[in-house]
Amino acid sequence: MRILSTSSLILAVLAVAVFAVTGCDTSGGNAKTNGGGANSAEHDHDHDHDHDHAHDHAHDHSDHPAHGPFGGHIFELEPNDMQGEWKKYTDSNVIKMYLLDAAGKKEVAQKVDSFTVTPKVGSEEEGFTLVAEKADEQGLSAVYMLDDQQLSIAIPLGVDIEIKIGDKVYKGEIKAHEPLDH
Repeated sequence: MRILSTSSLILAVLAVAVFAVTGCDTSGGNAKTNGGGANSAEHDHDHDHDHDHAHDHAHDHSDHPAHGPFGGHIFELEPNDMQGEWKKYTDSNVIKMYLLDAAGKKEVAQKVDSFTVTPKVGSEEEGFTLVAEKADEQGLSAVYMLDDQQLSIAIPLGVDIEIKIGDKVYKGEIKAHEPLDH
């Protein structure tokens, strides 16, 4: 991925630094499922509603991406017979994307002809090609991944996704976002 200007490079480096520090998910779960996480005792950020944080409660997650069964973030795919989930591992540059059923509840193994992630910032003409993780003897896999620092930089800045399966093309996007800390 080529960065077009110094200011774009600074923005990309800053986004990666913030993403690396706050992380997206290091354990595959959230504070409720992984024992509370590092910030559970300091859960003092404002949710624009008043109540005691000492009890279990559900938040209105309209400002957070939905989480999938693997602890990552759901993204929509068109046509709507599948969804995707992406997950960034903070201790590495590994990005994994999962193919899920239409409800976003369980993985769906597919024989993917190509899985391309194209940055919205910069000038990467061809994008990044994700590869199947542990494909079976027929080439079926529900998990596609890439260990690439440039892809790790591109994800929080926004990317387009194109998945070709036979004669069908699925399109989706991950919008530019602030790194998520919970």
